[in-house]
Amino acid sequence: MDEIKAENILFSVVIPTFERPNDLRMCLASLSPKIQGKQILHELIVTDDSRSDACKQVVINEFPKALWGKGKGKGPAANRNKGVNRASGDWIIFIDDDCIAQPGYLLAYANAVEENPTVDVFEGRIFPDRPRQTWAEGCPANEHGGLYWTSNLCVRKSFFEKLKGLDEQFEVAYEDVDFAYRAKRANANLLFVRDAQACHPWRSVRQGGKNWKNKNYESADFKRFLRKHDPSEPEFSFSRYSRNLLRMATYDFMTCVLVYRMRGLDILVFQMLVTFKSMFDILIHNRK
Repeated sequence: MDEIKAENILFSVVIPTFERPNDLRMCLASLSPKIQGKQILHELIVTDDSRSDACKQVVINEFPKALWGKGKGKGPAANRNKGVNRASGDWIIFIDDDCIAQPGYLLAYANAVEENPTVDVFEGRIFPDRPRQTWAEGCPANEHGGLYWTSNLCVRKSFFEKLKGLDEQFEVAYEDVDFAYRAKRANANLLFVRDAQACHPWRSVRQGGKNWKNKNYESADFKRFLRKHDPSEPEFSFSRYSRNLLRMATYDFMTCVLVYRMRGLDILVFQMLVTFKSMFDILIHNRK
């Protein structure tokens, strides 16, 4: 990345990372001027929650123009906020360290910003690197927008600061959901930019997904979200979660058996148990 003055920077690309140096290397390479061109002025900011120095060495030795900083060690929300605190651009682009920005990624966001001056939040397309092979893998795909996934999100910095950033009380989950909820209540203008594309690989959910300790954290974050917002929207209702559980027990079960030949069935059962627990949490919350 060429040396540029802070006042000329349009985008600050914030990349939170945790113990994935090889993925980080590919992500940073996909955002280089060689791939994205030199016409869009931007800076790359890596916030690192890793315990080792592997990710730091990737940045320092291979991408010296990128900014590296130690994260807060308090989860993804805190890590992203730390990156925004160092940002010089008028716009913040969040992208995950295991995403690959496609050619024209920055240009697509730049065109969207120029053509839509009243929009506060832009979402880019997120697509997987291959067809799904088992139920025991996940990808935060976004083909139509409205999800606010921070795997590929562009936010006006002043609007992000107005909302006081991502809520760091959410340790492992629901920081995206919380931000989306607050943005909608603030009447944010949202636009989906399909040409701002990022490829996100399928990831095994066995290590983190089928783990009661992690899911207990996620459950705590869900209850924290309910207490904070007391949401009345249908997507957070007991009936919606009931329908989700019914779908999982029927359509998803048959898909897992017939399409994936029962690969990942244990994960599906585990997810059903977590959904049932969320239904219980909603009931308890509604009775208070």
